[in-house]
Amino acid sequence: MNVVETEVGVEAPVGMAPSGASGSGKEPRPILEVNDLRVTFSRAGAPPLHAVNGLSYSVRSGRTLAIIGESGSGKSVSVRALMGLLPPSAFVTGSATLSDTELIGMNEKALRQIRGNDIAMVFQDPARSLNPTMSVGKQIGEAVRMHLQIGRKEVAERAVELLKLVRLPAAEHRYHEYPHQLSGGMRQRVMIAIALAANPKLLIADEATTALDVTTQAQIMELLVDLQERLGTAVIMISHDLALAASYADDVLVMYAGKIVERADTKTLFRHVRHPYTKALLEAIPQLGVPSHTSLKTIAGEPPDLSALPVGCAFRARCPRAVDICAIKEPPLDEHEPGHRFACWNPHPASGDKDTGIPIDIRTRDEDLS
Repeated sequence: MNVVETEVGVEAPVGMAPSGASGSGKEPRPILEVNDLRVTFSRAGAPPLHAVNGLSYSVRSGRTLAIIGESGSGKSVSVRALMGLLPPSAFVTGSATLSDTELIGMNEKALRQIRGNDIAMVFQDPARSLNPTMSVGKQIGEAVRMHLQIGRKEVAERAVELLKLVRLPAAEHRYHEYPHQLSGGMRQRVMIAIALAANPKLLIADEATTALDVTTQAQIMELLVDLQERLGTAVIMISHDLALAASYADDVLVMYAGKIVERADTKTLFRHVRHPYTKALLEAIPQLGVPSHTSLKTIAGEPPDLSALPVGCAFRARCPRAVDICAIKEPPLDEHEPGHRFACWNPHPASGDKDTGIPIDIRTRDEDLS
């Protein structure tokens, strides 16, 4: 199998068209559509834990959706539910269609055909995900053999192509090395190569850069953006890093207590923050230029018990803008402004064109191309 060399590096393998390629000129249908997704964990001798409570969103080819929130907000559970990677104690309802294929309720045998071929995941810690007793080339080769019916020689060639695709230096040499011989960033590139083995339509990056230093984080994210633009893959980025989401996502979904509290395209959400929880997350980001020994801002209180969610707004006990109705009725996730949904009875006022003071650089792909 040959590859096409371009000025920016190794292109997609010949014969493998970008996932979202379309010649119609029309906006493509979403690759993934999630509707009213709910995940409940049963626990012996304890009330059930409601981890995800009515999640709905869609992702189109060539777009990146960032799902952000504190630990325990339901981010990772929601995407693992799509791939059938939750323990038997999890009860999943709702709908998640990947190119018209319903994922929720699919049996394990059918899911194995979907994983890797149509949807793939890059996990947080490559050191735990890679087999320390196998060379990286053999591990990539296993993924290739699982999804592509090709001979042993072609498998090895494809593995090297994938290492080149993710810009791993000296790919032919690295093919024979073991995970412990690679840096953290190199190991994560290997994980991305494994995920791309069958050119999936949807790639999920579950805290994929958390264990890396800031410079390597940027390199991995730039790589994902480049691969996405060339292969047409849709990406879901799970993160608690708002600065990362602002720099690399097209759309942002903020979760709290298993629900969406604010959703919009990246530019709109970060420049016109309306929900108090989103605002509190942004204000908690450390800033340069503040006087030394200044206390960092935190969100007061604790997230609610997911086995006993409060009546009304789940964020009420921690919210500085809470009003009487917040304790009585749960706010709906309505589209209050074009393309901007938030669930709050007393949101922050719209900022208009004024500077919101958010201490992060918002760089969307549309701005890069303009």
